[in-house]
Amino acid sequence: MNAIYLVAPTDHNINRIITDYANPDEPMYSKAHLFFTSHCSQANLQKLARSKAIGRVKTLKETNLEYLVYDSQTFHFDSPKSFYNLYSRSGQQQQEQTEIADKLASLCATLGENPIVRYSRANTNGSAIASLVHERLDGLRRSGKMSSAKTDRSVLLILDRTYDLVSPVVHELTYQAMVEDCIPAIENDVYSYNYTDNNNQSQKREVILNENDIVWDNTRQKHIQHAKSWIATKFKAFREQSKDMRGTKDITKTLRAMPKYQTLKAKFSVHLNLAKECMDVFNRTGLERICGIEQELATGLDEYNESVKNISTKLMPILNEGTFSKENKIRLLMLHYATDSRAQDSRQRFESAARLSSAEEKILSNYILLKDFTTRTEQRRPPVSDKEWEFVVSRYLPALHDVVAELASGSLNSKEFPFLNKEEESYTASSSSNYSKRKRPAARGWGNQPTVASRHTSAQKEGGRLIIFMSGGVTYSEMREVQRLSKQFNRDILIGSTHILKPNQLLAQVGALTSTITDAAYTPSVIRT
Repeated sequence: MNAIYLVAPTDHNINRIITDYANPDEPMYSKAHLFFTSHCSQANLQKLARSKAIGRVKTLKETNLEYLVYDSQTFHFDSPKSFYNLYSRSGQQQQEQTEIADKLASLCATLGENPIVRYSRANTNGSAIASLVHERLDGLRRSGKMSSAKTDRSVLLILDRTYDLVSPVVHELTYQAMVEDCIPAIENDVYSYNYTDNNNQSQKREVILNENDIVWDNTRQKHIQHAKSWIATKFKAFREQSKDMRGTKDITKTLRAMPKYQTLKAKFSVHLNLAKECMDVFNRTGLERICGIEQELATGLDEYNESVKNISTKLMPILNEGTFSKENKIRLLMLHYATDSRAQDSRQRFESAARLSSAEEKILSNYILLKDFTTRTEQRRPPVSDKEWEFVVSRYLPALHDVVAELASGSLNSKEFPFLNKEEESYTASSSSNYSKRKRPAARGWGNQPTVASRHTSAQKEGGRLIIFMSGGVTYSEMREVQRLSKQFNRDILIGSTHILKPNQLLAQVGALTSTITDAAYTPSVIRT
């Protein structure tokens, strides 16, 4: 019997393949057809060539499948372990940078992009990954596996999580971010809940939250107040429409409409309950008060645009009160330490007031150490104008907003975000100056079929595609900003990362930086071999 191996070309997998054919008299399979999900290193190819398995190999191909599509503008590598490898003292940083570069090159090949590579000078991870990606892309061009087109080229901008240590811990109050942050019943974007059926029996139902859900797709990036209002208004209109449908005398027409009616009714029911759950958590846990202090820490300004002074007078009562959760207290202190280096001088006072355990204190110590990985000392971002915000508890925008806006408009500082190839800087400058005059077809998504998003966007986009990559995890607020800026500039913008960060998972991952890679905090959402 022959075998097909569809595997990542890791050391572990190569060794397993070799083991299958270690006994030439009794091999596991007659022949092997090997399909690697990304570039296989020369070392592993040589290891395979020297083994007894090589005589059994009939097919060996490299495919480009080392990423997961989260939505029409977001991808990730489902690799929480990257956080440990990049920021712990494990000595795995260089290997992790290499793996990320291989996956990014694989992504570009799949998308048919020949990108100009830029990176943030504020972090060594970004520059190292950028250099490795550029090397991989050059290899693909030389081998003919990638276009060498020099016109209308995309830009791949590589950043690192430590560029912005504020966004991962601030409570984001848009619908999707709140759902992922506040609702324990959400796991891998599946919402599980109990309901009572027509026979008065309790039943469990699971709902996938993705772009195919029209209610979710229209509300997930809205502030929770606007999302609630949208859902209620649309549901009211839906009920009125369904009354008209039930009143028709055309039975055939009514029966044909029933499946769609039942589906939409179920979706509205789910989101009415889910939005209500979010608001219940907001009110029950005192998040309005928490968020108010978070916004002052993250922006450095109060709601009247005045500089915040003596924030500890507002912080200490929260830390002393037993009604606030330990997680929210830790997030407040992570934010305080990230935005004000002087705050560390009062650590003992703050952490004693919060009654933190040694394990919880370790989370804060490790988060402070992350600042050593970046030269960006100012982590706060004050609002540029009052037009940027509508709600006092949602004034902060992630630092990525400014970076992507400047990249899309062609004004991103080349000293802070240099080009890996200096010759490409002049090309980008000239093409950016007239990008609004050039049109390119709308993105076909991640494959040959149009994405859900592309069905309700303009037919053409302006300029080359922009690919933003954040090593170490991306937040829901950053995903939201990319989608908003994509519409604002009419640009095709993708954002990707090693994994998607949820605040509670971030706390576990930060705390485990002094543990081992086998810690449960680094388990991927999709278990793969």
